Amino acid sequence: MHFLSSVTILNDTLVTSPTSSPRATFDDTPRLIIEAARAHLRQFGPDKVTVVDIARSLGMSHANVYRFFKSKAEILDAVIDDWMARVESFIEGVAAQPGTAAERLEAVVMAIHRRRRTKFEQDPQVYLAFRRLIEARPDAVAKREEKIIGVFKRIIQEGIDAGEFSPVDSNRAARAMGDATAMFLHPAIMPATLNSRTEERIRCVIKTMCAGLSTVKFEDLFLPA
Repeated sequence: MHFLSSVTILNDTLVTSPTSSPRATFDDTPRLIIEAARAHLRQFGPDKVTVVDIARSLGMSHANVYRFFKSKAEILDAVIDDWMARVESFIEGVAAQPGTAAERLEAVVMAIHRRRRTKFEQDPQVYLAFRRLIEARPDAVAKREEKIIGVFKRIIQEGIDAGEFSPVDSNRAARAMGDATAMFLHPAIMPATLNSRTEERIRCVIKTMCAGLSTVKFEDLFLPA
């Protein structure tokens, strides 16, 4: 069954039938191509995804796909971009929650880790497809990972402004935070860290990093809650 079962393709331009719902228009085509590419990734993996197959599943010619994306690589980058944008939106919500800077840094890292861990454990085929895609398109991922570093930087700067953290270079501190937590967040590394103590280890790393920034005594950060 085609993804656009309720949509007629006329001269490679999307038009909707009078009874189509929800309505699909020409402007929807990039989104539909990304969705089709994601479905093919899930089923076949990045190596076997082709523009021809994506086009066929949508009931259009591959020439029409090229009107929106110049190559398969550009489509895959768009899939990564869409996936990472959803992560960004998610963590922005977590970062905006009330709490100290240290608490929010821990919450953000923990939320990303749990989200990716859940995907790995509940939908391993999709996780593997995205992991392989990420490994194949490092530039696209690096651009989006900068967004996470940006969230770290903003929280750290807010901690500095509030007197919670010592005045340091928030950009360098954010990058150090990214390096320190990469083993728990990077899709290619995270599965190897999973055990019964993973979340305890994450909290310890965050508390240790925050201790280096904090105006509070190091030992006080590790007092029982």
